[in-house]
Amino acid sequence: MAFKKAPRDHKHIAMDLLARREHSRRELINKLKIRGFEGEEVEAYLDRLAERGLQSDDKFAESYVRMRSGAGYGKRRISQELQQKGIAESKISQIYEELALDWYQIALEIWQKKYNQQPGKDLKLKAKQSRFLQYRGFDFDIINWVFSQEPDEGL
Repeated sequence: MAFKKAPRDHKHIAMDLLARREHSRRELINKLKIRGFEGEEVEAYLDRLAERGLQSDDKFAESYVRMRSGAGYGKRRISQELQQKGIAESKISQIYEELALDWYQIALEIWQKKYNQQPGKDLKLKAKQSRFLQYRGFDFDIINWVFSQEPDEGL
């Protein structure tokens, strides 16, 4: 005899999602909406989760910045991703201040991991390496600093 799965409600789904990792409020709303749950009842439940500290955009954003910077992404890229996930720009700036990450060192490490070769006078190679670091979210000041370092100097 096959057992039927009981239909799951938005509360179980939200808790399952939060048990796996931190989520922003907007992410939870979007994931619940995809599953057909939306409206005041969902909003009220997410409010209760936030009041109890089970869902926090602050904790999510801090965790996300640590994860993405650790993976070699820069401030610009991470900020853009967080804004897409519903985190306010002021909150993002506050987290950057609290974490005090060394963006120069992060850029140098990811550049050395990928290239570890100064472009020298080869403009094509310099453009390629520069595009890579820009894509990763680093600004021109940091990119120029990376190009001024000797390979393996920063590690």
